[in-house]
Amino acid sequence: MKALCADLGGTRLKLAAVENGVVLENEVSPIDTNAGMENVLANLAERCRGMMARHPGKWKGLGIAFPGLLDERSCHVIYCSGKYAGADKIDLPKWSRETLGLEMKLINDARAAIIGEINYGSAAGETDAVMLILGTGIGTAAVCQGKVYRGKHGMAGLLGGHFSIAYDNGRKCICGGSGCLEAYVGTWALKELADDPTYDYLRFERDYLAGDEKALRLFDIQAKALGAGAVSLVHAFDAETVIFSGGASRFSALVEAAKKYVLEHAWTPWGKVGFIVAEHPEDSVVLGLYSLFVHHVC
Repeated sequence: MKALCADLGGTRLKLAAVENGVVLENEVSPIDTNAGMENVLANLAERCRGMMARHPGKWKGLGIAFPGLLDERSCHVIYCSGKYAGADKIDLPKWSRETLGLEMKLINDARAAIIGEINYGSAAGETDAVMLILGTGIGTAAVCQGKVYRGKHGMAGLLGGHFSIAYDNGRKCICGGSGCLEAYVGTWALKELADDPTYDYLRFERDYLAGDEKALRLFDIQAKALGAGAVSLVHAFDAETVIFSGGASRFSALVEAAKKYVLEHAWTPWGKVGFIVAEHPEDSVVLGLYSLFVHHVC
């Protein structure tokens, strides 16, 4: 069984064809989140048609991962922090049926990622875990006693990037809060802290390993912030395991420093927190989306 799996991110559209839990094709393209949801969907439809033509056969559906607050049951976007304008006004299942002839499922991107890692990735067998996705923003999700934690309004587990880790004189976050984890660790925040709009995690890691003074200073800030955020998630969701994913999770020295912080500061009288780094973070979300169609979810 094949499904199309689309991850709508902060700056990129990732589209994959997945069959029996295996990624057949994965393409990434830039996306203008300020262009409006209708333009994004037009771009997505064109890419979906091309991928379906390259992999003929029966398609089960289209899964979309979205970086915002959703009513996942009705596949409706509630809020997306100023991005994807007009998304809340569009009947997405209707659009998918009429445009592509496919059933559609919608889920928050971080929630899709933790489902993907547990069902097909590095976190097989985990029943009580939290995930931190390190990207443009900071995505989080939680699994408690084998079930994805959603909460009454569908927000539970998703806002860990906006846990305050530095309330007094904390950096201003795009959510309007102060001292949020994302305001220190998100890629947009890294650029501000470095005072360089071209700065990213690849350069950060390279400069850190070369002993660059600015990178060393930033590393201390990032490691403590990431560790503090992980501790808060462990405490909030009684998690036994922290899963790191996203492109920046490949910065192994930073992740190791954050792990050390967690072990030193988490209050877990039951034992030590475990850690997993997604082996293929680029596939976490799309495999979670595929899970929605085979009913192999948490």
